[in-house]
Parts: sequence; C-alpha cells; structure tokens
Amino acid sequence: MNPKIRWGILSTGSIADSFVRGLRFCPDAEVAAVGSRTSAAAERFGARLGIPRRHGSYEALAADPDVDIVYIGTPHNLHCQNTLMCLAAGKAVLCEKPFALNADQAGRMINAARSRRLFLMEAMWMRFIPAVRELRRLLADGLIGEVRMMEADFGFPAAFDPHGRLFNPALGGGALLDLGIYPISLSYWLFGPPSRIESLAVLGPTGVDEKSAALFGYEDGRMAVLHFTLAADAPSGAVVMGTRGRIHVQPPIFRPERLSVVLKNLPGPASKPRPDWMKRAARLPFLAPLKKAAAGHRARGFKFPLLGNGYNYEAEEAMRCLREGRMESADMPLDETLAIMRTLDRIRAPWGLKYPGET
Repeated sequence: MNPKIRWGILSTGSIADSFVRGLRFCPDAEVAAVGSRTSAAAERFGARLGIPRRHGSYEALAADPDVDIVYIGTPHNLHCQNTLMCLAAGKAVLCEKPFALNADQAGRMINAARSRRLFLMEAMWMRFIPAVRELRRLLADGLIGEVRMMEADFGFPAAFDPHGRLFNPALGGGALLDLGIYPISLSYWLFGPPSRIESLAVLGPTGVDEKSAALFGYEDGRMAVLHFTLAADAPSGAVVMGTRGRIHVQPPIFRPERLSVVLKNLPGPASKPRPDWMKRAARLPFLAPLKKAAAGHRARGFKFPLLGNGYNYEAEEAMRCLREGRMESADMPLDETLAIMRTLDRIRAPWGLKYPGET
C-alpha cells in the first residue's frame, strides 16, 4: 500500500462532489479538507461527504499544512487565480478543464508551477478512461491502417439561463470551452497540433457560442471535423477513420465505455499469407472473431467497464506523478495544455468572442 496522498477540494459544486466520490475508488487517496467561499457551504459539503476539515475560504484551504494536492473545480474564469494562489502556497494542483480562459492565463499558471517545481495538470479525465487509452493503442498498432480522418462532437439542448455557467460570458460560458474542449483534446492526443484551423459559430443573446464547429487540417493531409452545441442533441461520440477501417468511440465522449471496430478487406482462405496488420490484430486479446457487417467488412463492439465514476483515473495519474516526483503527466503534458488553449483562442478569434476580464 502506497502512503496516503491528502487531497484538498477547492469548490463545493457538483463536479467537486463527483470528484470526491471518484476518490473513494483510489485506495491511496485521502480527502483531507474542503474550501469554499463561505464556512456554511464548506460545512455542508464536508458533512455530506465525510471530509474532516472544512475551510470558509479558498486561501485557508491552500494554507492547510495537511494537504498535499488541491483539486480545483471552480468555474472557468477562476481557474487561473485559484491555481496561482495554491501554487504560491506550495501545493500541487489538479485543475479542472478547461485549464484557463485563454493561453495567456495558462502560460502564467504553467510558469508558476515550473518555477516552484510543483506538480500541475489539467483535469482532462477523458484521456485516462480505459476505453480512450485502448483507442490510442489500437491506432498505434495499425489496426485500421493509416489514419486519415476523425470526427467528434459533444452537445445537448441546455435550458437557457443567462446567469448560469453555460451561457454567462463572465464565467467563460459557451459550447467551445465547456464542451468543445473534449473533441479538441481528443484530436490533439491522436493527431497532434493542426497546421490549419477553420471555424464557425452562432452566438446567442448573451454573446457566447451556442453552436460552433472547427475544422483542423494537418500537413500530411489528415483532417479532424469537430462540432459542439448547447442547442441540439448531438451524438456526443467520435469516429476515427483509416485505410482499413474505423473505430467508433461510443457516447458519451467524455467517459466512454465502448468501442466499435469496423474492418474491411479481411484476408480470405487461411492458406493465403496474412498481412502484418492482421497479425498484429490477432495478438490483441479482445479482437476475436469479428461479426459480419456491410459487404466486405467485419464489426464488433467492445466494453471497457469503469471502476468508480471515472474521475478516479485522473486522480490516480496525479498521485502516481506525485509519488514518482514528476512535475507533470506524460499523458496530459503542460506544453500540450498550453497548445490547446492557444488553439481555443484561434478558434474563437474570428467570432469576436472575448470573455470579460480575460487578459
């Protein structure tokens, strides 16, 4: 058993609640303290979830000597100042996505962590979900041949509330930051940074994007088509397309448990030599035998059940990095977080969308 790593929870909102519940599936995690803007909110949250120390300010939580790492689950517009405060207090930080409002803020956060030699990571839990990890391995194994395109989306019809976090520009509202971060982060993880970006948005009455889309182009000809919306019921999944087939990431994109593999041009009689890609596929334990699909294709779905609610996987990664003395995660590196924030800035620049108070 590894030594307990003591977590402080900065926020008492619904996502902080989910994160704490996820930590229950991490045997070496201890939820030591919670901080809120009021003592009453901290007391309620702590009593409901069994957290022993309850601070009536974020500053008091950051100063707690019995906290090793702080999870920040506040609204988007507070991520930068909350992270800088915790880093200044000597705490490692796992900051909820999107990492910041813009690349300038993200750069200041990253520089502060590196100058103090403290761990910092964007809480992009999707990357640590077992099905998404398996997707990346299958692509690296060449299962669907040369990967050429991907499509990904995330959306739902949200009830309009001009003061809520989804529609309030002061809170970093809009589909891009809240929903688009998932398809965009997935495309970065699989394809890397794009060389060309085109985008389009429909801005709602509060000035944030209620429907938006981005097209990424790459030097080698690959493309990624991504869209996100607060105004329609989108599939909220992804499909990666290659020269020998495709892999579907079944919804929800942020926490998938199923992949569907569709392959074409399978070898004929056993007497014929099998190509190298099929030999690799045969070594994958869960890829036997594929069911019939469309003519010339075989398809099968695979399930990767989650342990816990999914938040535990990113927490385990953060704790592994702390135990090994790492300043950042290789699967969610800070340079990539910064590159993604710069891409988000580029996507919305043609729309004229700016968030109040951003620098």
